[in-house]
Amino acid sequence: MCIETNLLLHLPLNGLSFYLFVFGATLVQYNMHYLFKTTAVANSGRLAWSLKNKGVHKILIALGITLIIYSLFSFRLQHFIILLVFGVIAFLYSFPFLPFTNKKRIKDFGLLKIITLALLWTLVTVWFPVAETNFSGLSFQLIFLRRFIFIFILCLLFDIRDTEIDRIENIATLSVMLGAKRSYILCYLLLIIFIALSVIQFMYLPDRVQLIAMLISAAATAITIAHSKKNNSDIVYLACIDGMMLLQALLVITGSVYFH
Repeated sequence: MCIETNLLLHLPLNGLSFYLFVFGATLVQYNMHYLFKTTAVANSGRLAWSLKNKGVHKILIALGITLIIYSLFSFRLQHFIILLVFGVIAFLYSFPFLPFTNKKRIKDFGLLKIITLALLWTLVTVWFPVAETNFSGLSFQLIFLRRFIFIFILCLLFDIRDTEIDRIENIATLSVMLGAKRSYILCYLLLIIFIALSVIQFMYLPDRVQLIAMLISAAATAITIAHSKKNNSDIVYLACIDGMMLLQALLVITGSVYFH
């Protein structure tokens, strides 16, 4: 998705160390999260796998830390404050260090949880890749807002699946407050806004390949939403819903390579 951003803005790609850092940080964050995760939806194959394979999580965390350390030498001093903020937010999302009585993680605050997660993903995959270029303007703003909405939709789908667990744990997520039916409607409404932003961007910066990629991505996401209503298995959520991020990036990358 970082590569996708540069291509959408017609900017040169970042160096290999940049992508190694993003990849390493992602490995560390998600493996740390699942290394200590103890609750999930009923019959979660993912949780069962995590509980039996703690060693694999530790190996991947070590690999991620190695990539982070290696890639840090390519960053300038001013980036370290930003990276520290990103890291602290990511850490507080999963681990109980907030100074409150009952809610000690960002993810324990329902609405804050989804906004923080979507915003962090957007900052890392839209702003961070082009931060050194000082790129701004309507095109960047549209891509930033569109990416936030796209990630927000995917996060909301996971919240819908976790509604019962969140209700038991007294976490007031959007899906707990709205209910599953209204939450699905919200997903579709946000997807319409995603399409509208793509059309506006095309009018501002005509690029047929990018528009087609976004429309295919939106259609695939709509199909996935419909499928997730009938099947909430780990495979559907990890391969299909999370896979929408990979699909969108691949559509843009493929289009940029073969049709530009």
